[in-house]
Amino acid sequence: MSSYEQTAALLKGLMSNLMSTDNNVRSQAETALNSEWRDVQPQTLLGSLAFLVHRDNEATARAFAAVLLRRIAFQDVKAGDNKEDERTVWSLVPNGVHQAVKNELLGALKDETDRGTRHKLCDTISEITNNEGENEWADLLPALYACAQDGNASLRESAYRVFSSCPYLLSGQSPDSVNSAFGGAFQDGDATVRLAALQASVQYILAATDKQRPALAPMMPQMLGVLEPLQRDGDEDGLTEALSALIEAAEETPKLFRAVLDSLVTFATTIGKNDALEATTRQTAMELLVTLAESAPGMCRKNAQFCQQIVPVCLQMMSSIEDDEEWYTVETLDDSDNDENHVFGEQTLDRLANALGGKQLLPVAFNYIPQMLASSEWNQRHAGLMAVSSIGEGCLKIMRNELGKIVHMVVPFFTDSHPRVRYAVCNCIGQMATDFAPKLQEEHHAAVLSALIPVMDQTSVPRVQTHAAAAMVNFAEEATKQVLEPYLDTLFERLLAMLNGSKRYVQEQAITTIATIADNAQAKFNKYYSTIMPMLLNVLAQATDHDHRLLRGKAMECATFIALAVGKDVFAPDIPRVIELLTLTQQSVTEADDPQASYLQASWARLCKLMGAEFAPILPVVMPPLLTAAKQQPDFAVLEADEDAETGYSAEDGWEFANIGGQQIGIRTTLLEEKCEAVELIGTYARDLGTGFVPYAAETLETLVPLFKFYFHEGVRVAAAAAVPYVLTSVKLAGDDAALRQVWSHICDCYTAVLATEEDDTFTLQLFNSFAESLSAVGANSMTPSQLESLASACIAQMTKYYKRMKDREAARAAEELDEDDEEQLAEEEMLEGLAVDEVAKALHAVFKTHGTLFAPAFHGVVPVAVKYLHERDPAARQWAICVFDDLVEFTGPASSQYAGDFLEPVTQALRDQSAPDLRQAAAYGVGVMAQFGGDAYADFVVSAALPALLEIISRPDAREEDNVYATDNAVSAIAKILRFYGSKLSDARALLQTWFGALPVTHDEDEVPSVYEYLVQVVAEQPDALVPNGDAQMLRHLVKVVVSALAAFDFVPALAQALIALMQNSMQALDASAKAELWAEISPEQQQALQAKGLF
Repeated sequence: MSSYEQTAALLKGLMSNLMSTDNNVRSQAETALNSEWRDVQPQTLLGSLAFLVHRDNEATARAFAAVLLRRIAFQDVKAGDNKEDERTVWSLVPNGVHQAVKNELLGALKDETDRGTRHKLCDTISEITNNEGENEWADLLPALYACAQDGNASLRESAYRVFSSCPYLLSGQSPDSVNSAFGGAFQDGDATVRLAALQASVQYILAATDKQRPALAPMMPQMLGVLEPLQRDGDEDGLTEALSALIEAAEETPKLFRAVLDSLVTFATTIGKNDALEATTRQTAMELLVTLAESAPGMCRKNAQFCQQIVPVCLQMMSSIEDDEEWYTVETLDDSDNDENHVFGEQTLDRLANALGGKQLLPVAFNYIPQMLASSEWNQRHAGLMAVSSIGEGCLKIMRNELGKIVHMVVPFFTDSHPRVRYAVCNCIGQMATDFAPKLQEEHHAAVLSALIPVMDQTSVPRVQTHAAAAMVNFAEEATKQVLEPYLDTLFERLLAMLNGSKRYVQEQAITTIATIADNAQAKFNKYYSTIMPMLLNVLAQATDHDHRLLRGKAMECATFIALAVGKDVFAPDIPRVIELLTLTQQSVTEADDPQASYLQASWARLCKLMGAEFAPILPVVMPPLLTAAKQQPDFAVLEADEDAETGYSAEDGWEFANIGGQQIGIRTTLLEEKCEAVELIGTYARDLGTGFVPYAAETLETLVPLFKFYFHEGVRVAAAAAVPYVLTSVKLAGDDAALRQVWSHICDCYTAVLATEEDDTFTLQLFNSFAESLSAVGANSMTPSQLESLASACIAQMTKYYKRMKDREAARAAEELDEDDEEQLAEEEMLEGLAVDEVAKALHAVFKTHGTLFAPAFHGVVPVAVKYLHERDPAARQWAICVFDDLVEFTGPASSQYAGDFLEPVTQALRDQSAPDLRQAAAYGVGVMAQFGGDAYADFVVSAALPALLEIISRPDAREEDNVYATDNAVSAIAKILRFYGSKLSDARALLQTWFGALPVTHDEDEVPSVYEYLVQVVAEQPDALVPNGDAQMLRHLVKVVVSALAAFDFVPALAQALIALMQNSMQALDASAKAELWAEISPEQQQALQAKGLF
């Protein structure tokens, strides 16, 4: 390796410049490194760096060389003239250089004496191994085994650091040998080795398969044994690292903790309640327990001591709040105390309640809360109130039944002598107003508001005053107009006073509360409009300095909420001025962190909703910044593990970091939220403006469609998928079918490409829904045969995936492998998959509807998957398949009969299924479409096999009960279609007609209503004696009630509505006055009111 000695010396000089604090010097050095070394002599660069890592005399140089080697080796560089052809630097150098570098690194691993440099060396070794694969470095594993058994503790620690980053290196070992090896390391005489072994064991467990993990459970007691010596020796940093490693395991493999849960709870709560320890140490210990509660709530519920020990620690932390003069005097409100123990305690109690529920947690909490509220210490009363607000959501079911008592318990604290306690009760009531809505608002508004509203007068403590107004927002958001109306005058009296207050944050909250109350009051707000709106416009016009940006943003929000509340007619005189002020504000927004930007976007959207098509001329002002925000790319940062991320990447600026592979990977989440909001608003404009949005349609689609693959933020993907159909509809409404078809072809390809491989079930269902809506907008015959094949393939891929999951769940349940937590998780998965499967069916429906028989060749591949679902025990699976075959028959007609042998018998079985009304509904609908569209090919089946089953459905004693009514409606509709299309094939059509008539009305399924009543009108017109033979009075009364129920419940197209009205009037005329009066008395008051409201009587 001596051949690199001279080049290494040259490189070291350049490295000193790379570490310079002078930006210019450092920048020039980086350019030289890339252009003079990496790009022209990469093998020399890597070899020289490895030489320095092993052989340089200075630890700083060795460490920096290790970092550079890791960074440069796996950078992507151009490998040729083709711009697309990029390879890593490592892949461009010969294997001989690879081996030389590895030899130097293993030599350094043996010889390095500086601990910090050794850590960076291990990271570099791990990086090479992870990029090459486990079998490419044959000498590494033996070297690590030798290190793990060496007498030098630094070598033993290094071995486990590498195993932690590359756990797959141990994948070839048996669980017993791994347990044994780690077991010895957990008892090592050196704390750093024990800690490194614990971290490596966690990564090994995480990398193991579900089948392998149970065999690793014996390691858990030994792993926890690492903790106690760290506590005993006062090594809080080491203890925090160890606990953090266990948190990773708790998130992914919580059941491995089952056997050690008792001892872990005792240890962690001992740490959590030790006031002598650092806050980070205490919080990490409690975080481990709450992570277990969230990951395995059933396991934790069964542990009798879990809540008993954790809840008191949370309450102790919450009571540690201290009074601080600055709290009273601040000029701006922020969340700077989020890392304080008292805040952590609140958050932990909230998470525990949501994870475990009220049955376990509530009794324990209320062993302490009443005595805390009765305490003479203000911080105890504060903690008690915050505890009530923290547990409300999770303990909702139980606490709702005791809501009156709880309100009675907390309301007196609005007059507590200590301002911080009054602040806490405002927080408590505000949270309860959300958690217990609408019950709190409806039943306890007098008790709550009579105590809350006066606190908004407490000008001596502006923070309490402001928090009271914030609690009012929560209350008003869930209150009815009737509840809030009696309090409007007194509320606005106080809010106007707050608007004139001296503290800016008081004014900001007053404006927010006014906006919420206006949104609630709607037209009732008109009386306050002339007072409030000029004040808001004055804020927008006059408060133009930097410090008032948030106040202006809230004023925009409030003004536009009020505009929606009072309506366009009242707001019309102020529209030009508001548009002018918003436009001026938008022109003034030049800084990335200006809070006015998001308020502006939402305010413009509310104006669009109010103004409709008249808003279109304003789009040139609104759309450019929205599109810019929608196009922005996320900011990333990659830092070394020991670098201080907060120095250059503040959390206040939206940066979030995660430790991955020995590095800190950061992303700026605020930009992602801005991007998501922009995409959502673009969809809103496309929806509300229709043809007015067309000038921006092309650029918008170019921006949105690629976001289907924006994996950094699920909200962006969902918003983009939701917006695309609105944009396509705007183009459709403009009548430019040629342009629509042109853009659609590419968009369709993007849909099917993503749908074929998408793994996120939430986005899968959204994207299938988006595809169906988009295709419906574009219209008939808009997909090529290859695109139809691609869509079918995507459906097959997703449905095959869901089928396998369904069978895996069945197998696990049959083997009795599942506990309570597993069942909870499976229930959530099944619900989400069920929604996704429904959207697949809707997508197939849209394709059938727009392409008919053209889709048949591609659909042929879907048939085997649908048939598998058709023969499952799960009613939902069979229902999905029947719905798909229903569409096949409806939109391909007689041609569908080639598959009839696959689905007719299952349809008959579904019609008679006693346990699944939804399945009967789908089957009954299918019989109807067979009669209407299937032709003679289905006649025998429908008349001989299906019709008797339909008659059974409508004759059930419980046919009209809530669970069965949709199946009954569909059966009644199907019989009408059989009479209409197969009447000549029936042995006694007149008797069937009477039976059908007796089963009317159809009352719930609005999709079936029109065809049923069209047929009723037709029968009465063509066969006047068939339903009411000889003017039978009882049949006439039934006919009138059937028609009345339909007219009262549904809005028909004018022609059918007039026909039904005429039918009702003619039938009424055939009755004498006494019979008419009796009949009218039998019609429900709700139906009478509905008829009168529609002007029918």
